[in-house]
Amino acid sequence: MISGHRASKLYALPYGMLFLLSALFLGTTVIYMPAVAVAAVGFLLLLVVSLTRPDYISYFVLLTTAISINFLYGGSLFGMEILSLYKLAMLALLVPCILVNGLRFKLSYPLWALAAMVFMTFTASIWLPEMTSQIAVKAFIGLSLPFMFLLINWKKEVAERQIRLICLLPVVSLVVGALLQAAHLHPMLNVEFTGAVRIQGANIPSHLAMLAFLGTVIPFIELKRNPGHERFFYTMLAVNFMTLIATGTRGPLLALIPMALYYFFDIFRRYLKGKTRYLIPLLCSVAVIAGAVFMQWDNIKKRSFERQTSDGIDLSGRSEAWTYFLDKASGSPLSGRGLGAVTVANDGTLFIGFVVPHNEYIRFYFDGGYIGSTLLWLSLMAVFLLVYRALAPPVKMYYLLLIAAFLIYSFSDNTLSTVQFIIPFCWYLNCLYRASQPTDSPQKEVIR
Repeated sequence: MISGHRASKLYALPYGMLFLLSALFLGTTVIYMPAVAVAAVGFLLLLVVSLTRPDYISYFVLLTTAISINFLYGGSLFGMEILSLYKLAMLALLVPCILVNGLRFKLSYPLWALAAMVFMTFTASIWLPEMTSQIAVKAFIGLSLPFMFLLINWKKEVAERQIRLICLLPVVSLVVGALLQAAHLHPMLNVEFTGAVRIQGANIPSHLAMLAFLGTVIPFIELKRNPGHERFFYTMLAVNFMTLIATGTRGPLLALIPMALYYFFDIFRRYLKGKTRYLIPLLCSVAVIAGAVFMQWDNIKKRSFERQTSDGIDLSGRSEAWTYFLDKASGSPLSGRGLGAVTVANDGTLFIGFVVPHNEYIRFYFDGGYIGSTLLWLSLMAVFLLVYRALAPPVKMYYLLLIAAFLIYSFSDNTLSTVQFIIPFCWYLNCLYRASQPTDSPQKEVIR
């Protein structure tokens, strides 16, 4: 805690000198490095807002996950990869939010599991020749950052707003994608070699699919938890599901099947009990699904059946990749090859897009072996259980189906290591946990 007397001294800093130095810096960079000057001005404005209205900056940070920055700008800045710099900037901008709201460590289990995996990396793992300590540290920081969003002790009303923003992320991506298309900076659509046309917005199709997946499954829960906002969540459910279909991504659609089946069972059961108002959403849901399948059936056939493979269904190279990574991991089954080792395992045998296996179970088995991967998945289960216990009984079944969908989706994509999935997912779990508390817990005061 900082006392009021000491705080007043801090506020009495020579701000005139600080502003003068800032002006000199900006004036110099405008002449020699205009791009850096623009970035500096933007950062200063964000810093001012983050100090005065930290909740507003949290909305901004959350909205930035709707854009795959590393695919829009593939270079580096200040000597750092753009994605790494983006993650550090997110954390820096949220520091005032953390100082105002405080941290709660009840949901911190994944961070401890990753710390254990780093310890194993330097003590027990059998490294590949390409593996380095820098790769391990970088992987730890990159994988840990999203789980920091489980810890921020948001106020309940802020958490409720953030939940609605998460549902809007696919729409934000489409709007930004349309603007980028108009500026000839990034195409709105992606046409594959198979001829399949996939919408991608301000992302690549698989990343937009992750946003749309979350924007589809979350409304199922919120319709039970927030019946007063039915119009918003039904709209988001329909729009995000149509977006998901338009991305042509098959993994999340398969993961959604249990949730969709239970939803139809639940709503039809209510209709049979005499609640006729559920007939409209029931018929609308059937119409949306039928229309989406009709519109995308040609794309689904092109992506799944037109290219002959030994599997019968085109898995976009996943079966070969999974075999390859499992074979390379077999040299260290208990403690793995080291955290981050999977990112340097592809020696050119596989398609360059397989930097990781597109299967999170194989990915963390590769890095941490049976011990490390078990620790990580158990830590996630502990978080899921804590959130489950905080929920009202009517919400629990839909929440369990969300977790089941996540686990299914993790078989075919990088759910734990892609910004567009893991950050909104962790953010939602924390918000759901906070919003389900009976009252606001005391906010941590840092300066008073």
